[in-house]
Amino acid sequence: MAKASHYDVDFWLTHITEDDCDLIIRSNNGRLFYCHFDPSRFYRSPKVTEQYFKCISVLRSDKEEVEDFYIEDACDWLMKPFEPLFAQLAPATLALPLSASGRPTLSQYLFPVQFTCTLNATDDQIQTCQLDSQEYRWSAARIAVNNDFVKDLDTWTQSYHPSSVEICYDRLQDVLIRPPTRVVVAGTGGDSTTCFFKPFRLSFGKEHAKNELLTLRKIAMAQIPPPPEVLVCRLHGVVRDGNFLLGMLFTWINEKTVLSKGLAAASSAELRQRWITQIDRSLEKLHQQGIIWGDVKAENILIDTNDDAWIIDFGGSYTPGWVDPEIAGTLEGDKQGLAKITEMLR
Repeated sequence: MAKASHYDVDFWLTHITEDDCDLIIRSNNGRLFYCHFDPSRFYRSPKVTEQYFKCISVLRSDKEEVEDFYIEDACDWLMKPFEPLFAQLAPATLALPLSASGRPTLSQYLFPVQFTCTLNATDDQIQTCQLDSQEYRWSAARIAVNNDFVKDLDTWTQSYHPSSVEICYDRLQDVLIRPPTRVVVAGTGGDSTTCFFKPFRLSFGKEHAKNELLTLRKIAMAQIPPPPEVLVCRLHGVVRDGNFLLGMLFTWINEKTVLSKGLAAASSAELRQRWITQIDRSLEKLHQQGIIWGDVKAENILIDTNDDAWIIDFGGSYTPGWVDPEIAGTLEGDKQGLAKITEMLR
């Protein structure tokens, strides 16, 4: 959907029972547009109404296309009428303040300047306008914690304010539009560390986030050998704004792909055995420290550029088909999931 490098669709919200739709559009100079669509604002506009429902039909479908009408087509049609408004509110001449190293910061992504817009139609003529409304707003997911939790965090990991976390983008057209993944933080000695940023999500819930951090704390405090003997993702720090947690920073892994049946089928017997050995050894070291993986599945194995297999995701959930619900989160559940991964790699 990279129609223009200046702005693009970040994500959309549709509803099963309602006909309205919301498009979240970001610009690469740090602006966010919350575009609200409501067909009740279309007056004597059958062509606009028909095209609008065609668009939200494909957005609702979870499919790339419906009857040769693609998600990209829908987003383009919905976004295009707002182009003059975007140019006015976020002109290309509006410079983005960057860090000393020339990178945008996580604060600029998580707390952008926002505008709310809507679309009206009369006699199939479309008009867009800005709304002075607090009803339609985007906000970054965050987890509220108390002072005791923050004090405990400080005993075993580092906290970073989002303004001190710099985002690395490979393409200019993605800056502050695509969700950040690779970021850089400064160390106490002035050196920098590349990390993977994993945001907390509203679907996680407070307890889910705390459980994941508890497991990561056990990993940090345990005498677990470093890579290459044990290949597990390790927490470098958390992104925190006061008593609100915004995400986690993991030591960067140069990921090539994730483990899958297709990858296993295309790999040599020698390589598959190497992965079996690495996964089994890493999980055994975790179990020796009383640490449960939980969501054991092929998708939670990263294969890096050296063809090493890394265990990731200690969120504590489980995936049906890999671990039975009655033994999820237990040593037995980990062994069941491991056996299925091993069988896939044989």
